Amino acid sequence: MRFKCISQVTKLALLFYFCLSCSSEENESLSSRNSIYTTDGSQILKDGNAIDQNGVNALNTFGIDNSSLMQDWNIKIVREFIGNLREQPITGNAVRDSKNQWLHSLQQIVEMHRQQGRVTILCPFGWVDTNGNQQLLTGLNPSEQLFFEAYKERMQAIANQFKGQSDVWLELWNEPYAFDDSNGYTHEMWLKDQLEMIQNLRETGFDNIILVPGNGQGQSEDAILVYGDQITTAYDNIVFDLHAYENWLINGNETTIQNRFTKLKNANFPIIFGEIGVINTSGLMQVQDFLKVANRAKIPTLGWLWKKDQNDQNALMDGQGNPNDLNNNSWGTTFFNFLTD
Repeated sequence: MRFKCISQVTKLALLFYFCLSCSSEENESLSSRNSIYTTDGSQILKDGNAIDQNGVNALNTFGIDNSSLMQDWNIKIVREFIGNLREQPITGNAVRDSKNQWLHSLQQIVEMHRQQGRVTILCPFGWVDTNGNQQLLTGLNPSEQLFFEAYKERMQAIANQFKGQSDVWLELWNEPYAFDDSNGYTHEMWLKDQLEMIQNLRETGFDNIILVPGNGQGQSEDAILVYGDQITTAYDNIVFDLHAYENWLINGNETTIQNRFTKLKNANFPIIFGEIGVINTSGLMQVQDFLKVANRAKIPTLGWLWKKDQNDQNALMDGQGNPNDLNNNSWGTTFFNFLTD
């Protein structure tokens, strides 16, 4: 009976202690289940061990898919599409943007992947101005864009949120520069832009892995081979991102692809193929040779696109969530086997 007579001050003290204890336990739990991702030479490491992980590109900013399908496909890395960087919510609830689309917060997406042990790559694909006009980033010279300073501010805000969350990697820009190196492009421009965007993130205290795209609309390793060492010498935890479309899949075979992989590895550059798909501007392409070499080399490779739509030849699933093999060289089954074998 005496417990009912505990003073109000004592009750408040006990409640305060309990809340501190719970908060401490939650932080310790989060810390203990999060692995640490770093780089060492040409390797990407998880808790000090080289990773052998692949994955997909996804559109969870438009609606979070927390189904078990990603587990069934053995997806370990997910590169998330950010089509409206200016208005993309970082935390909190979904918001309706100026294009009348609902956008879900990045932290919610990260938490969903984290619960299943997946790495999340956050990658800007587009900028939407105050009038609702979208400019896709692919093919652009980053520092020449009128929105570049505002772009860097938004990237800093994302870096501030996710610093210390090692399973969240940030990509600087999706597929910059013209495919044919036109529009005033030089490798010196690539180096200057990448260093500026990396420093923009690092000065927030963000020491997670940063993905640096190649030139030639993200498909070429030429700039990386010329100037990549200046980036990896200046900054830790840098991974270079290349995309496997025409530049790799047309007129390529196992030997030529392996030779290009070897040159990058010998230069000590950690590489991820952030996209591979079967169709692009040149039409339908074969991916089997590339996937064979990527599997042997254990280079992380992410399929385009985690989407249920059998009429989209790059979509990995049909409307029922089965591998999509309609008029696309059996792309769904091919990549499912690559992920699960």
